[in-house]
Amino acid sequence: MFEKALILGLYSVTPVHAGSGAELSVIDLPIQRERHTGFPVIWGQSLKGVLRRAYADFEKKQIREQIEKETDNNKKKELEKALEEMPKTNVIFGPPTERAHEHAGTISVGDAKVLLFPVRSLKGVFAYVTCPLVLNKLKGDLELIGKKLDYNIGSIVDKALVSENSSIIIDNNNMVIEDVVLKAENRDLSQLMSVIGEISPIEIDESRVVIIPNDVFSNLVQTATEILARVKINTERGTVEPGALWYEEYLPSDTLLYSVIAVGKPRKEIDELSTVDGVIQGLRAFDSKFIQIGGNETVGKGFVKLRFGDGNEKP
Repeated sequence: MFEKALILGLYSVTPVHAGSGAELSVIDLPIQRERHTGFPVIWGQSLKGVLRRAYADFEKKQIREQIEKETDNNKKKELEKALEEMPKTNVIFGPPTERAHEHAGTISVGDAKVLLFPVRSLKGVFAYVTCPLVLNKLKGDLELIGKKLDYNIGSIVDKALVSENSSIIIDNNNMVIEDVVLKAENRDLSQLMSVIGEISPIEIDESRVVIIPNDVFSNLVQTATEILARVKINTERGTVEPGALWYEEYLPSDTLLYSVIAVGKPRKEIDELSTVDGVIQGLRAFDSKFIQIGGNETVGKGFVKLRFGDGNEKP
């Protein structure tokens, strides 16, 4: 039974390829998307695996430091055993697959949903776009963790909502993002920006934020991702292998996503991980840290910055 929940914010520092596998399309390796909306997403099972790996590395580092400082041989042996078993990682995320029958983990990691998507802008270089559908999803997820977003956008059909100090308006309240021209309307975004500020690991420039119609947003998140051509080189000839050309899709840098993490009482209690609050504090070891998600780590892809929001009682 989950007792508390918190929001995890993820800001892409480099392009991210959380792949969904090969498809019969122009793009050989597309990114993960919601089936019904086509909006980019990082599935919860993928995100949980990444967090587990990062937490395990963090725990190993802590234990190794303790081993180096320890002078008592018996305690050293205990620490070396802990280095093999990774007790804290197992308590939070559950044991490895071969020992999954022992007990479940204490957290449930939800899908990471897109909140702000970066697109080119004729003025101001780029803009962060979102839409009413995305914000309604955010509103529902905030209610899940006991928070409210009292922000009513209403219907948007042929206009965009921007802050009064918007940096992307050209003239006559017009704006151009990618190949779309929209009429801009000023709106007080302070309450929305306050919520985004609690989620985002970095400070978001309010003057770049634009709320656009759902249909326009849907089109942009499906056509304005990064597509990269990859080839395989024959090391002996120094030329491309025959047929070894493929295309990969990436979520662009400066994308803001969020995930809801539910936390329950540990089924196996050790040290400070005996309560829900203890688990939340354990997760906060990654606050403002960087982790790598998806493929192509060796070519600098998939690095995101994290932020763990406040843990609240579930309503």
